[in-house]
Amino acid sequence: MERLEYSAHLKWDGNVGSEAKVREFTFYIDTNTDGYNKGPNPTEYLLAAIGGCLTVNWGRLIKKMRLDVKGFEVEVKGWRGLDEPQLKEITYKITVFTNEDEKKIMRVKELAEKYGTVFNTVGAEKIRGEVEIVRLE
Repeated sequence: MERLEYSAHLKWDGNVGSEAKVREFTFYIDTNTDGYNKGPNPTEYLLAAIGGCLTVNWGRLIKKMRLDVKGFEVEVKGWRGLDEPQLKEITYKITVFTNEDEKKIMRVKELAEKYGTVFNTVGAEKIRGEVEIVRLE
């Protein structure tokens, strides 16, 4: 079976954070509560990863379908209770700047969710998304 492999190496900072290395990139994972606030916390990275997954797939699909999209933005939100360490809800909103037909844009949403690695690893049933189309003049 062919497969794609991913890896990350993390080095503890002596408190609650770490320096992470992925390929040639270095970034920090920390907290703003009891850490040094040198980077986003793991939950914020998870939300960013979901948004990044959607962005990559939307970008690929827009190119593949040759759609005239001037831009798009993704906002991902999540919340949890203080008593249980699990996000109870993850939502996203994609704002698309285009005059393309709504059916084509909604097809992009459908396919981006279907083929998103991070999206499906977290679980499509846990994530709700909406699309706002901003028409250009």
